[in-house]
Amino acid sequence: MDKWVLQIMNPENWEHVLTMIENSIDRQDIKVVALGPAVVPLFAQGSLRLSIEKFIGKGLKLEICSVSIKKAGLEKAQPPEGAILKPGLIAISDDVKDGYLYFAIG
Repeated sequence: MDKWVLQIMNPENWEHVLTMIENSIDRQDIKVVALGPAVVPLFAQGSLRLSIEKFIGKGLKLEICSVSIKKAGLEKAQPPEGAILKPGLIAISDDVKDGYLYFAIG
């Protein structure tokens, strides 16, 4: 099983990332690292959050950049169930060291 880490920074790309996850979650070990503006929609109630939590239940690992959370003023907001909070670049570096293939989603 391949191991993928997908970096997302642009919130407009969540639909593409969700499609990638849906098409690969059964065949890949997938982590998503959300950085910058892409963290904001994860804290809103809605279809993105529901989809992410559903995929976390199927094995997706979600790492949300704690620096971006602070910059967005979301420190007191509740992240999606099962998400890991840590600096995004450290998360990606650790994942690559653990053998994950790195993909930056435009």
